[in-house]
Amino acid sequence: MGADDEWLREALAPAVLGRRRVFCCHSATLSGKHAPNSLAAVRECVEARVPRLEVDVRFTADDRMVCFHDGTLERHSTGAGSIAGLPALSLRAVTYRKTGEPLAFLDEVVEAMAGSDTMLQVDLKLNRPISPTRVKALEAALRPLQGNVIVGSQSPWNLRKLTEVPVAFDPTLFLNYTPARRQAPYPRQRGIHGFWDDSPLARNPYTTPREYLEARIDELHGMVPAAREWMVDIGTVLRMAELGVLLGEELAQRGMELAAWTLKARDPLAATLDRLWAAGVTTVITDVPRAAAEACAAGRARAAVP
Repeated sequence: MGADDEWLREALAPAVLGRRRVFCCHSATLSGKHAPNSLAAVRECVEARVPRLEVDVRFTADDRMVCFHDGTLERHSTGAGSIAGLPALSLRAVTYRKTGEPLAFLDEVVEAMAGSDTMLQVDLKLNRPISPTRVKALEAALRPLQGNVIVGSQSPWNLRKLTEVPVAFDPTLFLNYTPARRQAPYPRQRGIHGFWDDSPLARNPYTTPREYLEARIDELHGMVPAAREWMVDIGTVLRMAELGVLLGEELAQRGMELAAWTLKARDPLAATLDRLWAAGVTTVITDVPRAAAEACAAGRARAAVP
């Protein structure tokens, strides 16, 4: 391992404000040379010994698991149709348009990561109730990682069925802060504090922002009490902080950590990171891990100057 690789590995797991933080490579993106979620991208991350990488996982019609973000193939690949309606064999010939790389299957990703120090974060792209067959298939596929994995989902009804792997809850379907968002199926209503949230409490004029948010955190925690972590979009984390509620600290009191998604190249990296660390975020999921790590290191260096 070269000096730059060693620097990057350490920079992706910095100590900030007395706590270890982690940058997670979103869709296994590190250098950007490979297609997101591809096996080549995963291998690059593993070879660089990044602390954590994320892949998106979808089930095929015959219950195999493929790593792909979209529900349909057209936008980024040479294939067509819905992944959920296609058998795994038909996906073997599909490649990414930009790089020509094939789609990766979860068992291939696990094989590439087994024995490494890199944690795998699975973003389970399944909102309808997961079947017992799929629960067994997912847990069996992840078993070689020996717990160095976490499965995240927006669907508490699916997370509650997973008992062999650590889980993380993304509350987007129940509460989020997206000011420019158009009307979506859920949540349908915007509350008085600006959050999209269908809870009656969101529109109760007699609750303070802190009372409202603390009550909702408790309610949402009750949906997946076994969750080790919440995965929450950056806008929601920062809006809560503006209202005086540090979500990471609130979750820590309940025995959980906070991962924030997704830090992008267009974001003011240093300023956003400062705000996320202050809100108690432990993991930042990012498309630009090197740039984010450099911004974090620069900020720590400035803070150390008397």
